[in-house]
This record gives sequence, structure tokens and C-alpha cells, in this order.
Amino acid sequence: MKQIFLLRHAKSDWSNLGQQDFDRPLSKRGINNAAKISEYVRKNNYSVDKVYCSSSERTKQTFDLCSDGFNFPINQADYLDELYFGGISEVSSLIKSLKESISSVLLVGHNPTMHYLVEELTEQRLIKFPTCSLAEITTENLWKDVPLKKCTLKSFIKPKELKL
Repeated sequence: MKQIFLLRHAKSDWSNLGQQDFDRPLSKRGINNAAKISEYVRKNNYSVDKVYCSSSERTKQTFDLCSDGFNFPINQADYLDELYFGGISEVSSLIKSLKESISSVLLVGHNPTMHYLVEELTEQRLIKFPTCSLAEITTENLWKDVPLKKCTLKSFIKPKELKL
């Protein structure tokens, strides 16, 4: 079985209105929510073999705060512009290009791509994919054969639902 974890970045800080979107850091709420997700992941013994993270500041900060929960070293993550600028087709291509020795992957990115990707992979409709939410998707297929609309949405965790 293959696992795909999709993590939307935590809430960003909008206090500096002149700041470029790419450079926007996390807000205090975002930092707290990322810590909640990290603790949830740790308590549930989630782990990943590979991490791809958008190269934007808020996604890097989100992963930095969650990396311990996934027991994944920050310096082994790959930071990709495609996860900031790309859409579903670029992220799907990334998934399909994974080595078969990898059984689980974490992608840290942005909406609307994270939201649409869950729907495209699983055919499950989401009302909303809030900041710092985590989707766990499973498939029995090889990475190169990951089928659209045939994967399973195993869990969808929102920080505000967590009581830690």
C-alpha cells in the first residue's frame, strides 16, 4: 500500500500588507496549529519516506514545525517551486515519478491545489481544505499508475478538531 499525505500550509501572517505572497511567514495561530498537527501525527505514529515541500516561507515553516511529528529530518526534504506555482497536473506528475522503494510521501503545499488534488485522487468532495489540514490518501497501485478517482481518503484532519 502507498500513502500520500497532503498538508496545506498553516495560517499565514498578513500584518505586512506590502510583503510578497511567497515570503509571507506563519501567524501565531498558524504556528499553534502546526504544533497541533505535529503532535497528532506523532501520537498516531505516522511516518513518511519522502517529503516534498513548496519553497514558500509559510510552507517551509509549516513543515519545520511538523517534521518531528513525522520523524523526518528537515534537511532531507526537497523544496520545490512547482508546489508553489504548479497545479494538479504538476503535483500528479511528481507523485507518478516517485521511486517504488518509497511507500509514503508528504507533500506540503497550497490551496486550491491541495483541495483539488484530494478530490481528483479520491473522488471525495471536500467542502473546505482549511489551513494546516492533513489528508491521508492510500492506494494499492504503483506510483506510476496512481489512478485518478480510485484512491482512498483514509483520513482528513483539521487542527480545530484536535483536542491535544
